[in-house]
Amino acid sequence: MNQLLIRITNSPTVAGVLLVIWLGLTTGCTTSQKTPSPPPDPRSLPIFDGTTEARISWSDLVDRANAVEVIVIGEEHDDPGAHAVQLELLKTILTTDSAAALSLEMLERDEQVLVDAWLAGSIETDDFVEQTGSRNWGGEEGWYRFYQPALDAARSSDAPIIAANAPRRYVSRARKEGYGVLQSLPEAERDWFDIPPALDDGPYYDRFAETMRGFRGDEIEEDAIIATFRSQQVWDATMARSVTMAMQDPEIDRVIHFIGRFHSDLEGGTIGEIRRLRPETDLLVISCVRRSDAMNALDPEDIGRGDVVVYTPDSTSAD
Repeated sequence: MNQLLIRITNSPTVAGVLLVIWLGLTTGCTTSQKTPSPPPDPRSLPIFDGTTEARISWSDLVDRANAVEVIVIGEEHDDPGAHAVQLELLKTILTTDSAAALSLEMLERDEQVLVDAWLAGSIETDDFVEQTGSRNWGGEEGWYRFYQPALDAARSSDAPIIAANAPRRYVSRARKEGYGVLQSLPEAERDWFDIPPALDDGPYYDRFAETMRGFRGDEIEEDAIIATFRSQQVWDATMARSVTMAMQDPEIDRVIHFIGRFHSDLEGGTIGEIRRLRPETDLLVISCVRRSDAMNALDPEDIGRGDVVVYTPDSTSAD
């Protein structure tokens, strides 16, 4: 699921990396191995309003998050700083909102039964990680560094956890066989995924196509790009529907959704689908952008990337 900054390798597991299916990988959203530095204090990071470009404080960010129904936090999957932001904001919200829910791109709808079993204490954490194939999300053993702390925080607060994404087998079929085949599946299977009413043909598609050409070269045929984009939009539509369905639950008043930021940056596909499905949604999009240089102002390239842009340090070093 990700980024114009996608890093593609042949390492295992994960459902959502942009272009994974196109490149023939069945699992994997990991990166080259690096020795990480401790994550930064998210409250000390440069934070900017993505529209006005004004610098804001962590307290301002928390206030804005508490004022909306849906908070989408876009990450680079292997960015410790982004995960520190997600965890700190999640914990802060959970301390005051007993009806908040955590939603994740990193878990698939047919894994909800495993999520619920883990929440109930029926299965151990390591069994949950193994059965969901999550261990190497964001890098080797990345789940325990990057995502499990958020699940632990949610369970400690009795908060629901939503497995929001489409199972990979349907995403793969979207590319190879098209939406018609998916629409003809039995109703019980169709519950595991959603399909957009039409493929995006605007700036989101243009960014996607540019990214594919960057990896595959300008000689790549448009039909191949469109086929892979069908998969991308199954992720978008499924996550958006999962989030908006959660908001129909009378016991949930706020959803915090973790997502690869290609899906959410610049009004990306998942954001567009949320707005289509539930136009009245009060939505805050946060984009965590990793930078190697200190940022004292919003980079012009990041205007509009999200409602809020948080710059995280590129704090890893090669082994």
